[in-house]
Amino acid sequence: MGSNANLGTNLGQGLSDLGQIIDRLIGVQRTLSEEMLKLVGDSSDALTGAMTGLMRGSLGSCCGMPKLSIPQMTSSCCDIPEPCWMPRLVGEFSCQVCAGSAASIRLCVTNEDIRRRTFTALASGPAAGEVAFAPSSLALGPKERGSITATLTLPASAADHQAFEAIIWLRGCRDYYLRWTVTAGSRSQCCAHEVCVCDGPDNILHWYDHFYCPRPCLDEIRQG
Repeated sequence: MGSNANLGTNLGQGLSDLGQIIDRLIGVQRTLSEEMLKLVGDSSDALTGAMTGLMRGSLGSCCGMPKLSIPQMTSSCCDIPEPCWMPRLVGEFSCQVCAGSAASIRLCVTNEDIRRRTFTALASGPAAGEVAFAPSSLALGPKERGSITATLTLPASAADHQAFEAIIWLRGCRDYYLRWTVTAGSRSQCCAHEVCVCDGPDNILHWYDHFYCPRPCLDEIRQG
């Protein structure tokens, strides 16, 4: 009987010790999880700050960062982007100048193709008539770079807070566009922006390419 009692006592003590060990392991795991979540959060903030700084350094203007809207990245690896033949948005800019003053956007173009190509700039939208280009077209050899400057001059009679909006197009191997809004005001801001465009053919076969087929707009179908 004494041996059985001792065995029972030892077994009970062993189970108690095991329970304490498990409790400690759970506590350690909880602490590690909290530290890991904190570390991930700090890393995310640091990455966001680094990306913001990089964007400001690469897309900045003469006196700071212009108002620029970049298309949002897809939220999933399985999201299907627009087909390659659709025009690509390269930015959205806005600024303010006095009536009669001018704003400008410099398009820095790189021909990434192995053949010579001519790039053409044009404007559309309500304020297209106020936009001038210098030059209006640009011939670039393989891997060469050049620039086209678009200037939007407000009428001298423009009222305060009156907005002039234009869409600037660049046509090369692909079509690119940006949205540009210049508002009349009592004070002029820095309105000399710069945007870079690297143009060339997309020779990579993507997994989503076979999803695309011609789907004309309804008005084209009705006219046909």
